[in-house]
Amino acid sequence: MFGEGFLGRGATFGADLNLLVQIGLGLLLLIGMVLARRGLYRAHGACQSSALILAIGMTLVWMWPSFREVYVPDLARGIANRTTVAVVAHATLGSGVLLLGVYVVLVAGTSLIPRRFRFQNYSAWMQTLLVLWWIAIGLGVLTYWFANG
Repeated sequence: MFGEGFLGRGATFGADLNLLVQIGLGLLLLIGMVLARRGLYRAHGACQSSALILAIGMTLVWMWPSFREVYVPDLARGIANRTTVAVVAHATLGSGVLLLGVYVVLVAGTSLIPRRFRFQNYSAWMQTLLVLWWIAIGLGVLTYWFANG
C-alpha cells in the first residue's frame, strides 16, 4: 500500500485504493438493500456478508495499521486538529458499525446467538446499520480529505 496515489490528493496508493473500495462497499450494501426489498433474501445475505467481510479485511490490512502508525502518536501527544478529530470519529463509529454488522449477520444468518439476544425486527436493525455505515464512510472521506489536503 506504498507509493504514490492515483487520485491526485498526495495520498498513498493504499489510501486511494481504500477510499474507493470503501465507497464501493457502501454501494454494494445499497444493492443488497434493493435485493431484500425484491424478496431475494439469499442474494441479499450474500451481498451484505461479502461487504462486511471485505470491510473487515480492509480495516485489518489498511485502516488499523495506518491509524496505529500515523495517528496514535499524534493522539498520544495530545494533538487535536480537524484531521485527528475526523480520524477518531471515523475509527469509533466505523469500529462500532463493523461490530454491529457482525452481530446482525450472526443473528440473521446463523443460530449462534442465543434466543434472548436475538432481535425480531430485522428491517429496523439493518436500516439503522446501513445509515450508520454510510455515516462512517462519510467520516472516512472527510478523514481522507483532511489528511491529504
